[in-house]
Amino acid sequence: MVNVIKPVNRYTSNEFHDWQRENLPGQFIIQDLDTWSMVISDTNQNFEPLFLVELKRSFIDPEKWEPFRNDINNYLAIFKFSQKANVPLMIIYFKKGVMFNDDTKIAIFKVLNVDKDSDKWIECSKKIISCKEFKQNFPNNLL
Repeated sequence: MVNVIKPVNRYTSNEFHDWQRENLPGQFIIQDLDTWSMVISDTNQNFEPLFLVELKRSFIDPEKWEPFRNDINNYLAIFKFSQKANVPLMIIYFKKGVMFNDDTKIAIFKVLNVDKDSDKWIECSKKIISCKEFKQNFPNNLL
């Protein structure tokens, strides 16, 4: 399989993105970590991370959205990071421009594998839940 590199986004979202484009080598895969979720309320757990979460958004409905293959290098990097940390990688997807309320739907993916050399480049389970369900069952809905 040919190694395809995703083109650089046309726009940056903040000053740090501007700085990294000007100062870091082009071979770097820059991956922002959206969330470390921890057992914050139970100090007996020593604040051990439970999972990594990658947040995604676009204008596609959650029921139809799937991870984009163009992002494979980022998914592979963060998946390997989650493996080294011995925590699962989760993707939470929401539709851009939609106001959040209890009934708003989001997609939750548990990433099981990422393989650049396979036609099935990402293996994951997917569930669609409401924001209310997410809040009521957190963090169990991500484990």
